[in-house]
Amino acid sequence: MREILRLCVKMDEHAERLYGELASVCPEPELRTTFEQLARDEGEHTGWWQQLVEAWEQGLLPDLVNDTDELTERLESLHEELESLDIADLEGLSIDGMLALAARLEFYMIDPVFSELIELTEPARADRRRTSYQAHLQRLVSAIGNHYTPDSLAGLLATVLSRTWRDNLRLAVYATHDVLTGLYNRRALETHLPQWAAWSARYGHALTVLLLDVDYFKSVNDTFGHTDGDKALQAVANALRKATRASDLVLRYGGDEFAVIAPETDLAEYAELCERINTTVREIDVRGSDGSRIPLSVSIGGTVVRDPAGEPPRRIETLLAAADRSLYAAKSAGRDRAAAPIVPEA
Repeated sequence: MREILRLCVKMDEHAERLYGELASVCPEPELRTTFEQLARDEGEHTGWWQQLVEAWEQGLLPDLVNDTDELTERLESLHEELESLDIADLEGLSIDGMLALAARLEFYMIDPVFSELIELTEPARADRRRTSYQAHLQRLVSAIGNHYTPDSLAGLLATVLSRTWRDNLRLAVYATHDVLTGLYNRRALETHLPQWAAWSARYGHALTVLLLDVDYFKSVNDTFGHTDGDKALQAVANALRKATRASDLVLRYGGDEFAVIAPETDLAEYAELCERINTTVREIDVRGSDGSRIPLSVSIGGTVVRDPAGEPPRRIETLLAAADRSLYAAKSAGRDRAAAPIVPEA
């Protein structure tokens, strides 16, 4: 994982250097300012990846990629393509040539692998990262648009560049997010939970997994209809976002079921987290189409593990089964509550 992140650092360092060189030789003041900003953007991107390298070295980031060899090979190929861009004789480039070089650079940097890595390494900050890169790419697209007419080939290619980034991003988000609530989906759970379990085992850090059911949700659909039922699920999703930390992963597990992966949350903090969730959901004020308030509450079950560093990681099936048994206990006790966590046997 460290090599993967280091390759990302190297690629953005290369991009920062190239934009800096373009800014130093560009004769047009407005375009020179754009290249300078693009260089600053790349410096910020380098900082993202460097922070992740440091987090990984401190044991604060799990090995989020199972097939590291394949991804490393892909990134090494991209890095070689970037290094093949000739920056030795930039002074001899025309404005057309400078813009073409910048477009080639960004073409490599919009590879879907980067969207996937942003999503995997920092899901809590992924939206901010994506927005920042979208603004970065738009700076170059605008510069190309200012230099060429929109109906020119270059103008068309700039549009294609921007659309390719948006399409790649959309595909990455669709693969890991629930369409209705915007939360991470079950596929994301199956990706993240094994990695967080491995991280917990490697460094001896606490890990909490919650499973939640919306109480009597069938009666909500029967009483208010499925459209209002969807509104209720969206409201619960928003409440879960509000009640959890930025570092926690909130997921729609399926139907009216949700899950939370909470790193660095031990037995003492488990009760506090569950109480925040229960309270926040009870306070939801969502109205049906007839204007009446839809009553909402959740039952919560969970598991908490904190093994000595170096122990084998817990299996995802074991963690989910323990949380499910705890959830059943919460329902059996009357719902609208959290049951004590079940710690699975090692």
